[in-house]
Amino acid sequence: MGIKRLNHAVLYVSDVRQSADFYHQVLGFKLKPSDSPERAVFTQAADSDNDHDLALFSKNLGQQRAGVFRANGEPPAEHEPPAGLYHLAWEVDSLEELERIRHQLAERGILGLEEDHGVHKSIYGHDPDGLLFEVTWFIPPALLTEEDKNQQGIRPLDFAAEKRRFAGR
Repeated sequence: MGIKRLNHAVLYVSDVRQSADFYHQVLGFKLKPSDSPERAVFTQAADSDNDHDLALFSKNLGQQRAGVFRANGEPPAEHEPPAGLYHLAWEVDSLEELERIRHQLAERGILGLEEDHGVHKSIYGHDPDGLLFEVTWFIPPALLTEEDKNQQGIRPLDFAAEKRRFAGR
């Protein structure tokens, strides 16, 4: 047996409370009780049965190493490019929920790209620390067309057209 799925992500953030409020208010994450919410908060996606999906740790906890390290703890050689997180992607169950979050991001002035990937529709934004995230809705398999499945490249997302296409579904 291999890996089943990503269980959770942990982000170092500059202000745990501010980040927790953002993920709760904008993306609907539930906040788990914490003994030290200024240092670490665990959150759960709204419809998740996982114990926690995203943990937010103060970047000043002192346990992390500075810089990029190999799996065995050694620093990378000078010629090795630094690695890092590009973005996290969160999935929603409906186009309506994607649009609701889109409005939340737009109201805060942090809505980024809006993309049509064929089989899924995505919006992008940045959290309070500037970390990029994606929120995506996958077209239900029964509603997928051959055009959706075979789309080449990424297109701009036309919310009005998608709402007409999937109205009442």
